Amino acid sequence: MHLSVTFSLLFLSAALLLFLAGRYIPGFADSYRAAMNPVILDSIGRFFGLFPFSVAEMLLCAAIPLLILFARRRIFFRALFFLLSLGALLFELNEGVYFSCTTFTRQYRLDRGSYSTEELAEVCRALAERANACAPSVSRDGEGIMQTDPGLPDRMRGAVQDLGSRYDVLDLHLPRPKGVLFSRLLSDSSLTGIYSIFTVEANYNREMAPYNTPFTMAHELSHLCGVMSEKEANFVGYLACRDSAAPDIRYSGALMGWIYCGNELYRRNYDKWLEIASTLDESVNRDLEYNTEFWDRHRGKTSETVQKLNDSYLKAGGIAEGAESYDLVVDLIVAYERDQSG
Repeated sequence: MHLSVTFSLLFLSAALLLFLAGRYIPGFADSYRAAMNPVILDSIGRFFGLFPFSVAEMLLCAAIPLLILFARRRIFFRALFFLLSLGALLFELNEGVYFSCTTFTRQYRLDRGSYSTEELAEVCRALAERANACAPSVSRDGEGIMQTDPGLPDRMRGAVQDLGSRYDVLDLHLPRPKGVLFSRLLSDSSLTGIYSIFTVEANYNREMAPYNTPFTMAHELSHLCGVMSEKEANFVGYLACRDSAAPDIRYSGALMGWIYCGNELYRRNYDKWLEIASTLDESVNRDLEYNTEFWDRHRGKTSETVQKLNDSYLKAGGIAEGAESYDLVVDLIVAYERDQSG
């Protein structure tokens, strides 16, 4: 048997065994994450973190012309089978198993059940006040749009690592988040960031409204730590920003928190939402309008297709809510803020 086929079958077998063990052996996924995630981040993550650009993006750019070049040669299908098999193994090693882990919410007992509309409104009011308080301290361009301060990737890496003192699953060496060179593809797909399971990189969209960036960086970094649920990754993003001493990072957390919680209040009680929304500073509203205009320009068939694929992918991983799970961070934010004020 050809060597590439032999290795391909070995990779596929290993991926299948990890898949089955994660789902059918109690405690295996949690033990795997505890033992292997530090090793993966300290080896693969540290190595690819040495590069100032997204290695995953560069590999993808190189792979497309190579596939076209070799498409008509006999070696093509063996090479493709080998790469797909290796990809399956890397997926299971770096992400697939983690879908079977005890969730972040359950592990740290963060879910506090239902909440009233009035409790939601109080959290929305607090978030609006925080955004207003941070707004005068952040940098802005000539059009009044918020800009992040220098060194944000390292600052966000530190912000997530600081949470490790409370949530040990986050107490890991983390690589620096990287902006995607071809961010237009992410914009057209309605994506703020993406986690590369093959190079263990946290990538973010460089084109979007800057207030999204700190929150998105923390969100993607949490995936590197094995936090697979999107609502929980959003919650890590919120906490990392909320507790920062930097105005640009705090502003990101307050504004993203307001958007998620405010959308829920809008659905429950429009009048109450309008009352609180009317208190937002003019500069805050300018950032929100800029963000809406940006995504409206990029909405289309591509974004719809990508969102459907993402929804299917999350459901296949065991997250029943699919893409709707992003919005469920409201439950965690309200519960957390209620505990803090109590």
